[in-house]
Amino acid sequence: MTAGVYRIFDEKTGDSFVGFTYHFEGVKKRLRFELTLNACSYKPLQLFWNERGELAIELIEAYAPDPARLDIEHDAYLRARVFHWQEKLGPNTKLLQTQI
Repeated sequence: MTAGVYRIFDEKTGDSFVGFTYHFEGVKKRLRFELTLNACSYKPLQLFWNERGELAIELIEAYAPDPARLDIEHDAYLRARVFHWQEKLGPNTKLLQTQI
């Protein structure tokens, strides 16, 4: 399983959503399935998909969780990296306000 920060974006405009996951391939498959069926639980992302059509999904930073650390430490680190990527990608990047 690959953990890390990912983005869902419009390749034409670069407009993005960024989030984190502990299982990128699973999230990628599930998001495509839910968005295609208009069933995504995170409504801002569903609206983004509906307005733009097909979007790209990519892992932008992989993360290897340290088994000696607590889950809350992993979450805090990944959340900080999401904010870093939001700043780096620019003003057209929104945060996924929930771990999907």
